Formats: sequence, C-alpha cells, structure tokens
Amino acid sequence: MTKLNPEICFKLKEARRRAKVGQSELAAEVGCKQSAISMFERGDPTKLGREYVEKIAAKFNVSIEERPSGEPVSASGFCPNPECPTNIAYEIGGKSFFVPDRAKADPVGGRFCAMCGEVLEKKCPNCGAALHPGAVCSICGDPYVSA
Repeated sequence: MTKLNPEICFKLKEARRRAKVGQSELAAEVGCKQSAISMFERGDPTKLGREYVEKIAAKFNVSIEERPSGEPVSASGFCPNPECPTNIAYEIGGKSFFVPDRAKADPVGGRFCAMCGEVLEKKCPNCGAALHPGAVCSICGDPYVSA
C-alpha cells in the first residue's frame, strides 16, 4: 500500500484557491465533509480517503505523487527564495508559511533552483537537520523558507 506525500495537501489547496472554489463547494462536489478538506489542506493526508483525493486531483488536474510507506523524502534541495514559484504560500492562524516544491526546484539533484537560479538548501537552514515534508523543520520548528 502506498502513502500519499503530505506535500500533495498543499498542492491541492493551492489549486483549489487558484480555481476560486470554496472548501464547502468542493466537499459537496466530491461527497465528503468540509471539515475533512480543511484538515487535509492543513497537511494531514489521512483526513481524506483515497477516492476523494483522486477526485479532487482530477478536478484540478494535479498529479498525486506517491512513495512507499515509510520511505524518506528525497534529499533534493529547496529554493530559499520566498518569491520563487517553487514555494507555495499558505496561512495558518494568521501566520504565513511557504511549502517548498522540491521536485520543481531541484528535479535532477542539482545545486541551483531550476526556476529562479538561487542556490538550493539541502538541509534545514537553522539546525542542519535532514529535510522533511512540509514548510517547517520537524526537529527545530523553524520554517524552511522565511518571508
């Protein structure tokens, strides 16, 4: 069984927002609860069943990346430039965060961002820990990309 990459939550949220579709409207269309979409979009891929995620991804033409359960995220780098299109902005509790799209920034394991040319970060810029999915280092709690 495969596990959804948590970064897909943020990609689908961004796609929904770009399409100017509300969470309630989307929930009604795919047949789930608005609260489940809300929790999913905050980064918990377990809050929506696979069939709902596939419907949402198809609606917004977003590819669902998969990896075997327990497999670590690749060591590719992320762009530290908050204005780079590889960083997806979102807000929680009035705080702004950026989720780096490492596949776009570093598709081949290079040294520079493929979109803007910035030198890529390969570890947490604050504590040097290995990269994890999402916007914030799970070791030190600092955001990977600062506004």
